[in-house]
Amino acid sequence: MKIVIIGAGAMGCLFGGYLSRNNEVILLDSYEPQINAINQNGINIIELDGSENNYSNVKAYKSGEYKDIADLIIVFVKSTFSESALESNKELFGPNTLVMTLQNGAGNDRLIAKYVAEENVIIGTTKHNAINVGSATSKHGGSGKTTIGSNFQDNANLITVKEIFDESGLEVEITEDIQRIIWSKLFINLSVNTFTAITRSPIGSMIDNKYAWDFAEKMICEAVNVAEADGEHFSYREVLNTVHQLCVDAGNGYSSMSQDVMNCRLTEIDAINGAIVKQARLYNVPVPYNELIVDLIHAIEGSYKYQNKS
Repeated sequence: MKIVIIGAGAMGCLFGGYLSRNNEVILLDSYEPQINAINQNGINIIELDGSENNYSNVKAYKSGEYKDIADLIIVFVKSTFSESALESNKELFGPNTLVMTLQNGAGNDRLIAKYVAEENVIIGTTKHNAINVGSATSKHGGSGKTTIGSNFQDNANLITVKEIFDESGLEVEITEDIQRIIWSKLFINLSVNTFTAITRSPIGSMIDNKYAWDFAEKMICEAVNVAEADGEHFSYREVLNTVHQLCVDAGNGYSSMSQDVMNCRLTEIDAINGAIVKQARLYNVPVPYNELIVDLIHAIEGSYKYQNKS
């Protein structure tokens, strides 16, 4: 199968490397040094046990320059850049092309549905975690199942994707209620990603720092209230326990947003906590802590221009 991954960052390279075991994989990105590193040296993945694997049978192109229709496209760019990435690569979409989003945030599936039929849109979330530690090198910080689903009932395309991923060593689980899974991931991202970005700390620090965890609890409880208003019921305690366990499991790993802040990059805050704030306004649900965190992250982004200046 010809698989195109839009976004050759840490996670794009991680999945690209694994999937290249049994498929033709092409990675697209806008960062030329990363493209050159992949083409010259392949993708390097450092596993949890310290072992390192190289995947040299992959190719990389600048986003918008590869024109062949793909069988499967996986979108791994930040939600902020989704529309421009999809538009510049629209020639890759054929009538049978499947498009999967494994991005953070909410609403990515609706954007993809502008380019392909609804039954060809695969919505997913993954427990894998990776950070970029050098040219085309990803450090695999955490692993687990990738859960996929669809807004299209009885979608046989889900089975196709599951088989491809399973054969490549990426365990997949199919769910009939993917939107509930998206909410569950949002609870994690809106608390762990944002607060570790502010503190520039590893994920495990969330539960070591009483003040950080107290703040995270407040953000999560607000989001659970919004989910309830939107028709999805969650137990506060179960959600908090899930987030707490992730912090234990991820330990010394760094969230994608904390990496963004440390590298003075724009974050996905508007697609995460910002999505909660936007939804809350529809239902008149108060979310002061999520509103505050959105403003704080944007304030940090605004401070980048003063970084590293004498």
